[in-house]
Amino acid sequence: MKYPLIPVLFALILSAPGPARAVEVQLSSGRTLETGLAEARLVAELGAFAVIAGRSCIACDENTSIYLHRISPRDKRVSAGRESPATPERYTYPGDYRDYLSEELVEKTRLFYGQCYEGQAALLWLSEYRVEGDWQKDEFLIVFRDGGMEERYNEGRQPGRLHTGHADCRELPGIDAETEP
Repeated sequence: MKYPLIPVLFALILSAPGPARAVEVQLSSGRTLETGLAEARLVAELGAFAVIAGRSCIACDENTSIYLHRISPRDKRVSAGRESPATPERYTYPGDYRDYLSEELVEKTRLFYGQCYEGQAALLWLSEYRVEGDWQKDEFLIVFRDGGMEERYNEGRQPGRLHTGHADCRELPGIDAETEP
């Protein structure tokens, strides 16, 4: 006996994973941050910013990433949509990344957070990328100041490595992951 196509499709639709369910995170002040992200968790609070690990979707090929949300000192409940751009910029989560097709290791990234730049609150990514068979070292730094964030990129070198030994500069453990298609 053949099954009608419509009930089978309906059953598949009902069993498919749903869209991302936004997760709220608790800030150190007791306030709640509405992240708009799935699987969100607070990594750190640096100045007026919350560093959040999360994903914008669940049933997709997106890796966990780092997002920054500005924290307002006013409200008990902080909405990411109200305090930050509608789609906050997405930054690489630390770890070893393999090409999703060849499974070759193509990127190694470390992330440090806290007092990681001349005693100032900062995020520091130290990355190595495979370029034509050779490894290239780069650095991306975000320094948090009273007026906002300052970003710096150093291609081919990693001077920030000197600041990672500070007692209040911590490393976020990396993951093993595949690159996104």
